[in-house]
Amino acid sequence: MNPKQLACVVLLMIIGAMTYTAQIIHNTVATTRAEAEDAETAAVTAENERSTAEIQTAVFKADTEDLRRFLRSWLPAIDHVQTQQEAEQTIELSLRERGINLVRSKKTESKQTANNKLIPRSVVTTLTIEEEFAKVLNWLGDIERRLPTARMKVVQITGGSTGSQLKMEVSFETPIFDLAAADADKKKAPAKPKAKVTKS
Repeated sequence: MNPKQLACVVLLMIIGAMTYTAQIIHNTVATTRAEAEDAETAAVTAENERSTAEIQTAVFKADTEDLRRFLRSWLPAIDHVQTQQEAEQTIELSLRERGINLVRSKKTESKQTANNKLIPRSVVTTLTIEEEFAKVLNWLGDIERRLPTARMKVVQITGGSTGSQLKMEVSFETPIFDLAAADADKKKAPAKPKAKVTKS
């Protein structure tokens, strides 16, 4: 092979190497551009989802404002009685302050609530008291004030031992709320899957 032919071969090899390198660079640039476009599209989609979520949150807050205000007004009453002992102490205090001395019978029992994280259990109190007319009715009103979440199950009033006395048999159920457990359970719930965005 003479020097001219050798020079042509070398030149062809150089041209081939340059062409191959140019092709690799072109492919790399195209891939990078496509990735940049995908990233930009994903960023726009994420921004749209964020804006939509903010709008939905604002709408939800507006729609539930009355309900949340109602809950806030009841929170002190809910926090006041968190255990069976606190419910019993509240009743004892009310009896003492209202001057109810003749308690014929008193029974307190705990009642479990299945599948209810918000109200896992309640306290059922059954009482038979006998006192003056005004004291009995005032005590019942005081219980409803001290335990506003309690649900009256039985209220029977009959005459007492004397003409000025009343005998009342009353049974009421006081729910024991567990807002922390209900909130924790709600946070553990799996989020709804988002719809996938596919490029055509």
